[in-house]
Amino acid sequence: MSRSHLGLEQKVMEALARGYAINVVTGPTKSGKTVLCNHVLSQAGNSITIEGGQVRSEQDFWEQIVHALDVPAEFTRRESGTKNDNLTAGLAASIPGFKASGGASAGIARTTERSIKYNVSSQRGALEALLESKTSLLVDDFHYIERDDQKKIIQALKGAVFKGLSVILLAVPHRAFDPMTVEQELEGRFKHIEIPPWEIDDLLLIPERGFNALNVESSNELNKRICNEGFGNPLLVQEICSEFCIKSGIFFKSNEMKKLNVSAFEESLNIIAQSKGFPKYSKLKSGPDAKKKRMLRTFKDGRSQDKYSAILTALSSLGPKPRTSYEDLRAELQNLLVNTSMPAKHEVTAALTNMSKIAKREIEGEPPLEWVESDDALVITDPFLLFYMKWASTKLSTSVTLV
Repeated sequence: MSRSHLGLEQKVMEALARGYAINVVTGPTKSGKTVLCNHVLSQAGNSITIEGGQVRSEQDFWEQIVHALDVPAEFTRRESGTKNDNLTAGLAASIPGFKASGGASAGIARTTERSIKYNVSSQRGALEALLESKTSLLVDDFHYIERDDQKKIIQALKGAVFKGLSVILLAVPHRAFDPMTVEQELEGRFKHIEIPPWEIDDLLLIPERGFNALNVESSNELNKRICNEGFGNPLLVQEICSEFCIKSGIFFKSNEMKKLNVSAFEESLNIIAQSKGFPKYSKLKSGPDAKKKRMLRTFKDGRSQDKYSAILTALSSLGPKPRTSYEDLRAELQNLLVNTSMPAKHEVTAALTNMSKIAKREIEGEPPLEWVESDDALVITDPFLLFYMKWASTKLSTSVTLV
């Protein structure tokens, strides 16, 4: 589903055409921003993509560009010319057959040649190669790069941008203004293009068209329920539709109209949750390696969990939501735990900080969550993790009613 009515492709093309600015494209995880920008850049000419999650330092950033463009690390300049060797008349006289008049010096011309080698810095080599080859630069997941390195990279890019280099930085919404924050001098030279979350009307086209293509009967209410469970993500909605068909015994298009097995919906959700979100949830729940046994927190229903499990349980109980403030999390922990087991704020924020580190360093792909200390809020960007926390982590304790 391209959502062509939003004109996103046109907006990116117009930003590139205006030039002389660093373009920041933001959108939810798996919203299609990478595919969109790659498609536009492929039409505009040459381009390269740098994955922010694979950048470990500023030097690493430039070296990746140098490698992609095959820029040599060393440059050799060759010089050639002639050189006169002056001889006095007396010396020339000692050479048979040579005569210098008036006692003047005489010259003998010799051809000279030399090679000079220069080391090319990766930053300079990358920028010059990008400009000379008219290659656009796309940096995916720019927010993964450490803040100090972000600043250095943008400071280095600004000169090339003013000379015509096209740059697009991709980021998640809550990190949209990182580039402007780290380099305020360029505030007027940033162009922000936002890819909005998927609306329910756009998502509804997925089950409507998909079920129709398979000759499967489905009500509008059922389609809405499927979309509401997708956390605004088209891939997850497709996954639910597919698994629902499989559990209903529908594997291909039939000549006769078939009905979905409504009683299989809950099982379909559980299967998807287990296969998509469990590995990430498990690592976050385990927390960092503990030097000593963690204190268990007692729930009002008699359960006992450490603070990492307790926090995730509270987040699940709250929705879960893509963004949860510390105050909301604290209130839910107080609602779930007995008073003597309530962790202090510094204990909760320390756990959330550790979860962010685990999400960034130990989970493959885009980090599923981030504790934003400046906002006192936890942001969960991965719809599959949200889906798992809603369905599988609670053992599907709530029943599903379908119309």
